[in-house]
Amino acid sequence: MKSLIVIGFALMTATSALAADPGVTDTEIKIGDVNIMTGPASFIGRAVSVGSKIAAAEINATGGVNGRKITIVTEDDGYVPARSFQALTKLLQVDGIFALNGTSGTANVLAMMPLITEANLPTVVTTAPNELVYEPVRPSVFTIGASYANAFYAQLKYIHDKAKPANAVYGLIRQDDDFGVAVEHGYDRAVKEFGVKDAIRLRFKKGTSNFAAEVAQMKQAGVGVLANGGIIAGAANILAEARKNGMDLQIASVWSEDMPPSVNLSAPAGYDYLVGDYVALQGRAIDRFMEKAKKYASAEEIGAINRYTYITYVGVKVLAKAMGDCGKDLTRACTIAKLKALKGYDTDGLTAPISFDNAKQLAGTAVAVYRLDAKSKTFTPLTDFVDY
Repeated sequence: MKSLIVIGFALMTATSALAADPGVTDTEIKIGDVNIMTGPASFIGRAVSVGSKIAAAEINATGGVNGRKITIVTEDDGYVPARSFQALTKLLQVDGIFALNGTSGTANVLAMMPLITEANLPTVVTTAPNELVYEPVRPSVFTIGASYANAFYAQLKYIHDKAKPANAVYGLIRQDDDFGVAVEHGYDRAVKEFGVKDAIRLRFKKGTSNFAAEVAQMKQAGVGVLANGGIIAGAANILAEARKNGMDLQIASVWSEDMPPSVNLSAPAGYDYLVGDYVALQGRAIDRFMEKAKKYASAEEIGAINRYTYITYVGVKVLAKAMGDCGKDLTRACTIAKLKALKGYDTDGLTAPISFDNAKQLAGTAVAVYRLDAKSKTFTPLTDFVDY
């Protein structure tokens, strides 16, 4: 009889272990990160990786999540959507992650969506808050950040309301992809609402480096206010060509253009362009974060920190909050339910407070507008965080 009880207990234990969600044990929680660790945009991936590391180290130093330590498992996708799908497949099938925080770019997270949905994988998207990520809503996906549309609208509104340009002729140049469509939505909203002249809208293929023809068309159209939908080298090449053509411009830019590598490329053109961002770029919140970074990151890692570090850190902290609210009985279903109920989570000023208790499961949408001083390569805040 005693042996039967022992056998029965062993079977119950085995069944319980098999029933547990992947990626969680009594001592560990695995969080996946699909990221851009190689290629021209790898500085973004390195910044994301540092944010995850600092958040996990800080959480683990204070006892973890109800006694479980967080482990970040990173896979490189090289910013290629097909590789993103392969990377998440490995994280799910080989590493057995519990949740996902690093999701690369817009096309990349969309490529992973079938796997995320099938696995009911708690996912926090921080680096690509495109409308396509949360429209339609996927039950296990939570997005932090403003849309590209709102970020561009915020900048163009500041130019229209505060700068009051003498030459209020507007023009748009953007990538011919889903990201570019989102940028154009913000531009379209602005020109219609302000009743300004919409002189020209241009598209270019991702990877384009020569913008001589496009800038010549913009100059011919008389553009004085430019929505620059280029990213990093593309944005810099557009500005360099505009300067070569002697164009006097007020410029709205993608938030990638507030990162040091982007600024170093674009500043030589001499334009004090704007950026709209849902992440703080300076101030006490950043000072406090950097003090934490010194505890948990190497000098090389600290040198890689940029706006993607801050927002990724927030993503891991939000996941940890939801997982912690589940207590010892941690499941994906419970984590998703706690994320859906999250309201007013304080990010210590890195973003606006995080609340997912809305139909889109979207938070941190408020945008602050900043202006670059091209000479000093520093940014000045022009507005507080505002929802648009």
